[in-house]
Amino acid sequence: MDIEVDVNGVKIAFKRGKKSIPLIYIHGSGCDSSLWDKQLEEIGGFAIDLPGHGFSDDTNINSVYDYAFYVANAAKNLFDKAVFLGHSLGGAIVQEIYLNFKDCVLGIILVGTGARLRVLPEILDGLEKGDEKVIDKFVEMSFANAAESMKNDMKKRFLENIEVLLRDLKACDKFDLLEKYKIGEIKIDVPTLIIVGDKDKLTPVKYSQFFKSTIPQAELVVIENAGHMVMLEKVNEFNKAILDYLSKYNLL
Repeated sequence: MDIEVDVNGVKIAFKRGKKSIPLIYIHGSGCDSSLWDKQLEEIGGFAIDLPGHGFSDDTNINSVYDYAFYVANAAKNLFDKAVFLGHSLGGAIVQEIYLNFKDCVLGIILVGTGARLRVLPEILDGLEKGDEKVIDKFVEMSFANAAESMKNDMKKRFLENIEVLLRDLKACDKFDLLEKYKIGEIKIDVPTLIIVGDKDKLTPVKYSQFFKSTIPQAELVVIENAGHMVMLEKVNEFNKAILDYLSKYNLL
């Protein structure tokens, strides 16, 4: 933790990267800002700990919008406007930030996410019961070709935060903007980058292809031999896509 800001009495923590560029990384379910260590080292920016994760205070969270409120208002303490990069749940949060706090958005980067994020009932039921086998399955579905040590680290993280993971996945399960995109109610008009691993089992490539077909001038990067945790499995390819995007729009 490098920075703390206060949002309505809730302490929100950020990790600072090598360069203080206007880029906010938002992690996914059950994770924290350390997910982005390799990006902070090479690219820069700021990685947030969502409420109840990492070094941030917990508070009453019932939806993706609730998270978006805290992220957007915390980010305003750092920059007037920023690029918001979100993975999975984080990608849903980015969409809610765009819809509800657009005044602080320079651009968006959607990573392994969707316009709707249904969660397998067996995952939710298993987590309710504290079933470790469900965690094993969830971790296996999160990676394509990761080393066992990386999977074990993720499993440990999830086991230590099982209640928060369940809360996050319940928020994902309720998140659904699909029809609003389809009928044209949602029109994204800021520079948009979409990244997905070609072997993503949790948010398949078709989810990202939908964004590509719906968001004018959006760029889609499909990274080969990568699963849902694409930023961990394919660091170089992932970072290059981010750097290319930031350079194209003079955001570095």
